[in-house]
Amino acid sequence: MRTIFITSFHGLISRVLQSGILDFLQEKKDLRIVILVPDFKKDYFLEKFGKRENVIIEGIDDKVLLRRAYIFHKLSFVLLDTKTMRLTRRSFRGYKHSYEIIMAQFIASFFGRWKFVRNIFRKINYYFSGKPVFASYFDKYKPALVFSADIKHVLDTQLVIEAKKRKIFTIGMVRSWDYLTGKGMVRVVPDKMIVHNETIKKEAIKYVDMMEENVFVSGLPHFDPYINEKRKSKEIFFKKIGVNYDKRLLLYIPWGDKFADTDWQFLRMICDAIENGRLPSNLQVLMRMPPGDTVNLEKLKQYKEVVIDSPGVVFGERGRKANEMSYDDLLHLADLLHYSEVVVAPPSTLAIDAAAFDRPVVLMAFDGENKKKYYEGVGHYYDFDHISNLVKIGGQKLARNKKELIDYINDYLKNPSLDKESRKRVVNEQCWKLDGKSSQRVADFILFFLSR
Repeated sequence: MRTIFITSFHGLISRVLQSGILDFLQEKKDLRIVILVPDFKKDYFLEKFGKRENVIIEGIDDKVLLRRAYIFHKLSFVLLDTKTMRLTRRSFRGYKHSYEIIMAQFIASFFGRWKFVRNIFRKINYYFSGKPVFASYFDKYKPALVFSADIKHVLDTQLVIEAKKRKIFTIGMVRSWDYLTGKGMVRVVPDKMIVHNETIKKEAIKYVDMMEENVFVSGLPHFDPYINEKRKSKEIFFKKIGVNYDKRLLLYIPWGDKFADTDWQFLRMICDAIENGRLPSNLQVLMRMPPGDTVNLEKLKQYKEVVIDSPGVVFGERGRKANEMSYDDLLHLADLLHYSEVVVAPPSTLAIDAAAFDRPVVLMAFDGENKKKYYEGVGHYYDFDHISNLVKIGGQKLARNKKELIDYINDYLKNPSLDKESRKRVVNEQCWKLDGKSSQRVADFILFFLSR
């Protein structure tokens, strides 16, 4: 029996594995799958995966990592020279002092732009990564292949480094569309990399220094249930989420406290427009909490008509960043998008999910009731690499003031087919193939190299 290591250290990974990858891998009966997870989530993973044949769950405490691992991780952000990183460094979420911005950008543009400098950094990281913290797991299971489902994660990086030192084949996967342009430099180059679409493939070649033949395009595995699973009936689902069956549904995706404190203002604009007749009176609003962030609900108490939906599995007193997005949460989101008539969102990946259901999206491209400077507000987000790629395709409306916000919602409610062709282009470019077979492609790719 051969063994494969699979990582699931980030809260968005388990739903990807459950979307079909594990099922297809398990069709190979002589394969043992060891899933490495955060130690505090081990019981959760045992409940979800522990009863599967030849699947073992191992909990890893992130305290096993040396401090240098986190130092290398922070340095990876300084060395990535992309438009997203340049904008972030100058924004309110970046450096506080001008000299820090200048120094960081100088390092990124002067050093990070060169492939040989990136490779030197990776070699230093490789040889000075510290003690082999995963040694006991490698010795115990003797894996034939390591599949890092989140190649940039600090624990994934350490695991892949140790696998390479043991001459074990490694496959890495990107986690999201902003992964290679906004999450720092990839510190260890896997033997093969799996990406969602051709755009990210080009980014893998440019920023990860992958050879083209070593990058495999799979599509989005966690979109497979959008195609393969049936939706709940409207009556059952609306009863579940506590909304009126006879009213139309507007899905509001909040900014979250990490990015802006204006969600209450946007909701007030929408609710007031419903009340004064600028939006249809039979429109109701559901706000889906961000899986890994908080929203200040104190100012929302006055809007009793807004229904709050909170996805994610909570782990004690840990913050929402530690939440695990389950497969059930994924199906719930699919039902939400299926029955929503319009989606109001920040520049979020939910715009791609909505396009998969051919749902119109209005993007909030202004700072609510406030007037903020470019780097202090939300305006610069729309110039991020991954967002600008989406906006160029079209398929959504950018509301730059209150009037446009209400007008665009009305336009889409009156004519849902507006921008339909552009939404198809979003699906083609961002999803690559929306055929329900991405998980199978990933599993087949892994099994091919496992059998060599």
